[in-house]
Amino acid sequence: MRKITWWQALWLSFFSRTLYQSVARQWQGIGSLYLLIISALVVMPITMQIREGYLAFVEEELPLYLDEFPELTIQSGQASTPEERPYIINEKGTTEPFIVVDTTGQYTSLDQTSAAVLITTDRISIRKNDTDSQSYDFSDLTDMTIDRSSVETFMATTGQFLLPLTYVIMVAFSWFWRFTQAMVYALFAGWLAKRQGVTLRYNSFVRICAVALTPAMILDMFIGVLGLPLPFAGLLFIVLEVMYVRFAIQSVCQLPPDQRNDEGSIIA
Repeated sequence: MRKITWWQALWLSFFSRTLYQSVARQWQGIGSLYLLIISALVVMPITMQIREGYLAFVEEELPLYLDEFPELTIQSGQASTPEERPYIINEKGTTEPFIVVDTTGQYTSLDQTSAAVLITTDRISIRKNDTDSQSYDFSDLTDMTIDRSSVETFMATTGQFLLPLTYVIMVAFSWFWRFTQAMVYALFAGWLAKRQGVTLRYNSFVRICAVALTPAMILDMFIGVLGLPLPFAGLLFIVLEVMYVRFAIQSVCQLPPDQRNDEGSIIA
């Protein structure tokens, strides 16, 4: 039996019985590294979309708001603006207020406006939803001046760190979720194999299930990138994953009895 490398599994996992036989007989470990690599690959296009959206906001939408945003000076926990009047910044293309900056006392609570953000003399309040909001007191801040230049610098600097961090977090979450699935599906795979007289180690079943998750991971990536609507997506993906686990175990069970052992030789 020829060895099949992990990168070949990206497409062979959709249809190749030989792949799953190789995974059972020749691969080593529990498939954790394989799932980490695949998670890193499938998350990358989504992260790039997030990056493009962030850059589009910073370059196209943010300047429109900053054109109306006053210079805000915070000293000793108190904010002030060049003019003693409320500054109301509307949602672009609408007459709905988005940000209200008021150091006169006319606006003291988000209950007085439909804006998402209210900046008063001593705090900034952010509306989380129709019923909840969060406030941050300026007394916790050092003295500073917030103007167009400082906001643009902050957003540019934040983007340099936030986007790589977002990618790492998404990869970690994807890996944890898929590896948990592989461990659960391994119990089902073991039951299927036992019914057909095949007994492998639990680690081997986890490894097989990790590879069997590949089609669902790749299809999920394409659906997300293309923005295709898929009703009952969660249920449909579970059905797809179970079908591929079954296909994988059937493939392993087709091996001659003397080739159903776990030799192990490549990626964990």
